[in-house]
Amino acid sequence: MNKKILMLCVAFMIFSTTANVHSESIPANIWEFTEDYYDVIGEPQLTASIVGNPEYECGETTTVFIQLMNDGLIFGFETDKTPIGSNESMDAQAELDLEYDVTTAINIRGTLETKDRNAFRILSGLQQAGSLRNSETSQPMEFDIEIFENAPAGAYDLVLNLTYQYQYDVKVEGYPDKEFDYWYITRNQTLPLQIIVKPRARFEIVNVSDGLVSGGEGVLHITYKNTGDEVAEDAVARISMVDPFSTTDDQAFLGTLNPGDSYEAQYKVKVDKDALPKAYGINTEVKYRDEHGDTQISDVMKASIDVLESVPLARRIGYAGYMMVIFVILGAAGYYFYKKQGDTGK
Repeated sequence: MNKKILMLCVAFMIFSTTANVHSESIPANIWEFTEDYYDVIGEPQLTASIVGNPEYECGETTTVFIQLMNDGLIFGFETDKTPIGSNESMDAQAELDLEYDVTTAINIRGTLETKDRNAFRILSGLQQAGSLRNSETSQPMEFDIEIFENAPAGAYDLVLNLTYQYQYDVKVEGYPDKEFDYWYITRNQTLPLQIIVKPRARFEIVNVSDGLVSGGEGVLHITYKNTGDEVAEDAVARISMVDPFSTTDDQAFLGTLNPGDSYEAQYKVKVDKDALPKAYGINTEVKYRDEHGDTQISDVMKASIDVLESVPLARRIGYAGYMMVIFVILGAAGYYFYKKQGDTGK
């Protein structure tokens, strides 16, 4: 089918695209192609890549920098009309020079999407990337993302949805006062990308055993579990004491904890005598070495500690026990005086 007829057929379908085009960069489409000497058949071909390291941490809010490159393609060349005379030859040469702009992408816009919405979310909306001639690279498009704290380690797919215009055809006539007619169409392109969430050890408190009383001293048991997906080596747990607690033993060695492993740490703790009987919270964290040998510190966890009221001796041993203690004391005192009296008689 003749290309001129094809363009007239698709004119109504693409007319609406001109409403969203910047008039400064894209002339309005003209439908009167009276003199068309050449057709260069081609189109832009955009590729995308993430600038820098595509690895990110759980719980991180960061910016992904995406750079575009235009590997435009020329598919063919056609001569529609042979120029006659010098004026048409000048028009035809000008048209031919402009025809090769078929590979230039203009007014590039993009949005970033992901299907893994349980792992992270895209915070940025539509971004602009300008125009790209063949073989040019763009300034990076910037998209802010939030990776959730509980995102499992692994690779995640992203989709970059691009929209841009490119020159489908051009006509030149009227030398020496040349007039230019352009035909632009809109193209959508979807590009795959991938980011990696790095593995990390994560810790949770799964059990606390205390039995502490006001004015007393005891052993605090805290069980830590590695709920992450990385081995934690040379792990050391530490507690931060606040009133009414005190200790000279605020660290406990946990050793190597594989994902899913637990370990019970023990701390000697004193409780102030004026401490109210209630639940208290103390902060604790774990320092460890990751798989690269780098020192890491976990998020701060809070351990709930119940302090019990100090029970008087009479309540602890009961009335009968209390009377027995009194009889024992009285008996010991009587024996003492008896013994002393006997020694004096001698």
